[in-house]
Amino acid sequence: MEATCYCSRRVVTRTSWTDLNPGRRYSTCDNYKKIRGCNYFVWIDPPMCDRSRQIIPGLLRKINMREEELMKKSSREKCLWIAVIISWLFVYLLMQYVYCKNKHK
Repeated sequence: MEATCYCSRRVVTRTSWTDLNPGRRYSTCDNYKKIRGCNYFVWIDPPMCDRSRQIIPGLLRKINMREEELMKKSSREKCLWIAVIISWLFVYLLMQYVYCKNKHK
């Protein structure tokens, strides 16, 4: 049987990524914090210790920074591959032009 909230809707499980509750799961109504909404809110996971609350947000920021750096590098790599392919195509066309010009002499 699925869990329901105070307004008889199915509850949704979400994960908090705030500095106070990083990675902590909770159940809530879809109408939570909406005008005339349901105020059903239940933590699934127990509270984290103070040390975890200090360390996890910093680790998450570092992971996000690294992911952004990877995306930028990936984008640069794609641009470089496109430049290499265009340069090869240009060299090929130039060689064809020189070959045809020399053939007609």
